[in-house]
Amino acid sequence: MSRQNRLLFLYLIDKLGPFEPGIFVRSLKTFFQGLFLTVLIAIGPHFVFSQDRCGTVTYTEALKESNNLFEDTPQFEKWLQQKQKARRNGIGAQRTKSTYQIPVVFHIIHNGEATGVSSNISAAQIQSQLAVLNKDFKRLNTDATNTPAEFLPVAGAFDIEFVLAKQSPEGLVTDGIVRVQGTKTSWTMNDNYILKSLSYWPAEDYLNIWVVNLSDVLGYSQFPVSGLPGLENSSTNRLTDGVVISYTVAGSIDDGAFNLQPNFRKGRTATHEVGHFFGLRHIWGDDSGGCTESDYVDDTPNQGGSTSGCPAHPRTTCSGVTSMFQNFLDYTNDDCMNIFTQGQVERMVTVIENSPRRASLTTSPGLSDPIPVANDLGLKEIVSPQTGECATPFIPTVEIRNYGNNSITSARVRLKKDGVITETKNFNFNPALNILESTTITFTPISFASGNHNVTFEILQTNATTDGIAANNILSRDVLIPQSIAVPFLETFSSAPSTWTITNPDQFITWQLANTPPNGNKAIKMEFYNYEDSPGEIDMLITPVINLTSAPAALLKFDVAYARYLSSDDGLKVVLLDECNTNISQGVVVYDKSGASLATTASTSADFTPSNSTEWRNESIDLSAYIGQNNLQLAFIGINDYGNNLYLDNISLTTSPIYDIVLREVLAPSPVTCSNQVQPKLRIENAGTLVSSLKVVSVINGALSTQTFTGLNFPGNSVIEIELTTKSLIDGENEISFEVTEPDNETDFNPFNNEQQIKTIVNRSNNKIPLRENFEGIFDEQWVRTNPRDGMNWEPTVLDGNTSVFVDGFSNTTSGDQSWLVSPVLDFTDIEEASLTYDVSYAYRENTSDIFYILASTDCGTNFTDTLYTASGSSLTNGLYSSNSWQPQGEGDWTNKSHILATVVGKPDVRIAFVFVNDHGNNFYVDNIEFYVSDIPVKITEVFSVYPNPAADGNAVVSFNLPEKGTVVLDIIDPMGKVLISETLPDILNQTFPFSLSNRSSGVYLVRVKTGDNVYFKRLIVMK
Repeated sequence: MSRQNRLLFLYLIDKLGPFEPGIFVRSLKTFFQGLFLTVLIAIGPHFVFSQDRCGTVTYTEALKESNNLFEDTPQFEKWLQQKQKARRNGIGAQRTKSTYQIPVVFHIIHNGEATGVSSNISAAQIQSQLAVLNKDFKRLNTDATNTPAEFLPVAGAFDIEFVLAKQSPEGLVTDGIVRVQGTKTSWTMNDNYILKSLSYWPAEDYLNIWVVNLSDVLGYSQFPVSGLPGLENSSTNRLTDGVVISYTVAGSIDDGAFNLQPNFRKGRTATHEVGHFFGLRHIWGDDSGGCTESDYVDDTPNQGGSTSGCPAHPRTTCSGVTSMFQNFLDYTNDDCMNIFTQGQVERMVTVIENSPRRASLTTSPGLSDPIPVANDLGLKEIVSPQTGECATPFIPTVEIRNYGNNSITSARVRLKKDGVITETKNFNFNPALNILESTTITFTPISFASGNHNVTFEILQTNATTDGIAANNILSRDVLIPQSIAVPFLETFSSAPSTWTITNPDQFITWQLANTPPNGNKAIKMEFYNYEDSPGEIDMLITPVINLTSAPAALLKFDVAYARYLSSDDGLKVVLLDECNTNISQGVVVYDKSGASLATTASTSADFTPSNSTEWRNESIDLSAYIGQNNLQLAFIGINDYGNNLYLDNISLTTSPIYDIVLREVLAPSPVTCSNQVQPKLRIENAGTLVSSLKVVSVINGALSTQTFTGLNFPGNSVIEIELTTKSLIDGENEISFEVTEPDNETDFNPFNNEQQIKTIVNRSNNKIPLRENFEGIFDEQWVRTNPRDGMNWEPTVLDGNTSVFVDGFSNTTSGDQSWLVSPVLDFTDIEEASLTYDVSYAYRENTSDIFYILASTDCGTNFTDTLYTASGSSLTNGLYSSNSWQPQGEGDWTNKSHILATVVGKPDVRIAFVFVNDHGNNFYVDNIEFYVSDIPVKITEVFSVYPNPAADGNAVVSFNLPEKGTVVLDIIDPMGKVLISETLPDILNQTFPFSLSNRSSGVYLVRVKTGDNVYFKRLIVMK
């Protein structure tokens, strides 16, 4: 596929509907970039999109070039063949029992529901899922009889038993189910790290299965850490190892009336995912519909792409080869799946016997019931040191617990520092520690120099004798002692900073130096573009220790560059840590952006490298609130969404005060008002350090005034709104400027963003509804057209003999420019219902985001606080797209819009504003604005209409559509010519009136309307 066709396909796909993003973005990326996705992209409930072309070869070469992979594919295949051959010949480790047993823990991450409700699924549903796994892997599933005859010779059974864990990591009795209320109502793969940190048991001893409300996929899995070909891109992070499934696909409808998705109601999502957990790949080889790759299993037929739904057998691909779409590693519906092959079973056996964190599962203590013994004192948790500590003395502290069946009165515990015995201490417990009671014990304070260290606690004796169980007698922790850095500092990343720390939990892609053209400058980079199998994984870049004890100010600044990959949401957080503790959950988040808010340039499908200064953005964060504190660090946390690359540069911490205030927006006065007395309101940003005072200079029609604000607590990186004293305006147009200046009586660091000039029009023109404005002839002077920044404005234009108004958004390059079209003051006091209709025409131009608002004011224009309608970008149009200057060509290019005006009913001083905010997109047209004193009526094209006609019960309505507002005489005349009803109706334009002839006999009646010199008639048939 050519580059042009790829880009066109990307564009079209980005515009289409309800795709599951976890499936979709990664499928496209695999197709276009040739990268192998190792997590499951499960079938969505509305759409199935297969994984595309496999990029194992391309990706393997990239890993070689970056020194992340030292073996090629033939070497991997040789390794696999050797392991399989050795097993067949009985060489090496032998099975010690007939069935592999795997302890399983289900982490139910719910939203606070009662047990058995919604995401907090019942124990019965969990048992059902466990039963599905045991039946499917052993080929005891009842639908095994549906396996086609031609596949029966290769059908395989994996002699494995999944058992709910019997003892917890702490050695206590458990049912293998952990219930935790989550911190979000729904989750995606991008939340992987955060989700799993809520509840986790050691992956070397338990198969962790997290059951949550997934919003992007049905499930995903972490591949085993091994040398299996195609798996070399897997995360090695033990803290995220396991399987995640949606609660809507957990368990089988065969075991109970569980609320499951119709196509995925037999628990096969977990079967599929656990297959990945034991090293199986999708049976089509992830080659995007081609037939060139395989799943490295000989007895699964070559297949071109995934299969969705449940097709009829046989289904052929790859030059007539019959597809095994019944395989658990395809994408068919649960009802259609029923087989693992013998080759797949052999591959899983190879993994379970040889792969780290898989082989250890079969000997896990979680498989056995805990058996309390005498004198069993265990180390429960290290309290101090934390994983990060300062180079100051700390008190080694550990929590101990009585896991035995008798009371404990004494213990001897040893402390090691970097492997060297530091202290051995005897502890007496008075009162004694009863069964399952715990306490903390402490040692003499110790300290470390900067660098990596280790602390180990070990129980030597319990009750003056050998401890009952040695397995829980040792706890060890690696401790990082960071170096310090003097402030102020500036890090330009011209070379790798030796005093900074990089934390890389999954031991895969992390922060690294990179060249950024055009001048060969270096920055530090998170290569999210190739970080493909670890959504939600985090990588931390941590500064040395900072001392702000005597700093007069503290301003963090850094440059960032990021382009999204389509709609990916890679993230960057900056967390302030104290006391050298690198646990980010205990820090303060001072910066948090992702996706569109993080992006500094347009989205791209290419591997992003910033090419010029316009693709960078400078960020400022005021840390003045932390002045006086010591032992602080800043963690720059990259959060992976398999999107595009993120760059940081020029990270600095300035301790000299920086005075930089910005006038962001004039909130009042509004562009159009009735009042000559206004109270200006400004939105001001502090882009510097803490400010306590400032001045505002106002110039209104040449008259200057100054107002000083003191006693402010205005920290950097924050926004405040201030109100000035009342100002006087003249009727008509007013020239106004505001300037914020002299923060803390100092010169502003950047005075070029301190001033804004606006226009405000004082206009008291009024009218009554109903009202119509079709812009024919001379523009109605009661309507006000204005631009508060004196920029682009609404202009009349003639199209096919009809006049409308439009904004030339195509030519205007001033982003944020606002064009206002404001109605006269309208009185809604005696009106119970009201509505608005109008015609619009607009064609979306790619990569722009023009905005259209309809705003309402109920105080004559002083404040436009009610947003009746808003739309932007492609949502502005009715499917119209154009890269040229837009002009409607006919009726099909116009859309009629309507809105109920419930919020202004009963109000006397209403103004409606049509506001177009420019983003250099395209021209925007408006015509035929019409206000009604009713809900949105039936549209008619005649002067008046009577309906229903015939009127079965004699009740009917008459609707008007007069060219101009005026007095109407309405007469209802019977068949004999007698006037039954005669009404004089003032100010008629488009109203609707009911009338009744229910007490009259059937027949043909005449409806007569007189308006000015014109008389109109319609017949009304009454049938009873």
